[in-house]
Amino acid sequence: MYRTLKIKLDRSNELVQTAKIWNAACQDVIDYGFAAHDYNKTRLNRATYKDLRVKYPTLPSALLQTARDQASDMLKRFKFKTKPFKKPLGTVRFDVRTMKVFLESGYCKLTTAFGRMRYEFQLPEYYKKYATWKVKNAKLKIAKHACYLNVQVEQPDPELTTGDKRLGVDLGINNIAVCSDNTFWKSGSVKAVKGRYQYLRSKLQSKGTRSAKRKLQKLSDRERRFQMDINHQIANWIVSKPYDVIALEDLTNIKNDNNQGQRFNRKLGNWSFAKLICFVEYKAAAIGKKVIVIDPKYTSQTCSRCGFKHKKNRSGRIFKCKNCNFQIDADLNASRNIATFSRSDRSRLQSTSQS
Repeated sequence: MYRTLKIKLDRSNELVQTAKIWNAACQDVIDYGFAAHDYNKTRLNRATYKDLRVKYPTLPSALLQTARDQASDMLKRFKFKTKPFKKPLGTVRFDVRTMKVFLESGYCKLTTAFGRMRYEFQLPEYYKKYATWKVKNAKLKIAKHACYLNVQVEQPDPELTTGDKRLGVDLGINNIAVCSDNTFWKSGSVKAVKGRYQYLRSKLQSKGTRSAKRKLQKLSDRERRFQMDINHQIANWIVSKPYDVIALEDLTNIKNDNNQGQRFNRKLGNWSFAKLICFVEYKAAAIGKKVIVIDPKYTSQTCSRCGFKHKKNRSGRIFKCKNCNFQIDADLNASRNIATFSRSDRSRLQSTSQS
């Protein structure tokens, strides 16, 4: 189980200059690897190490190795289709040889082009629960007025629960999340906030000035933070329920389905369901609960009581079975089906389909 802690450091000249040299060395390895069409770390090291030691004499050998590893990973990720590029003040990778982070004591030691430097920091209250976790690696980001060390920490996964009590969760537009235990997270207040952001964005976009563009960027960052906060709240609400297994629907195929209509796709894409699912997964794993993501096909057309499937069963927000006349909220019906469908193919509802 991994977590990433964002720790604020003072912006020092040593860190800025180290970042510039490190990124230049990383780019040199990228240039060679791209030309040679090779991302193998061993071969890249043999071909570039000696020249880099001469070109960047102040950069310690251990940091050269992390620069090579970063270059190798970038070449592999881009698959030589385009040439990767490292910004002069791009992120710097540190491993256990090049840094020591003492979370409980509030300081770290980083290898720089000027030697081993010590930096004090204030660990946020929220991160103190991770203070005893094992530090694995870190990435340094140089910002305008500060530096941020993104520290990855690790702890063994807790044992998974042996129970099989399942909660189905339907994700959607009118209700962001509907659980099979008859609880709803409605989207009214969220839509109101998102509507204000959309209005302000359209006004600023119509101006087109540099000032408007700067405000647009700030507005986008604010909206992203709002959306992330709501997703955290929803994920905590779902995970805190007394269930052993949480079943969610995979909205990837629906989101990319052009047949759904432009308006529908724009509405669905306006909320980060993928991020919500990610939050649920890692929060559930932290307390030993299982998460299953299933194909949502037919969850809205199938009766959760008798298993009868028909496309006319659902009409707007109401589900009324054409077979047994069972009537229920459409999203709640879908969430119950998700819980049932998550068990296995053999235990899925035996449904009858009609065209």
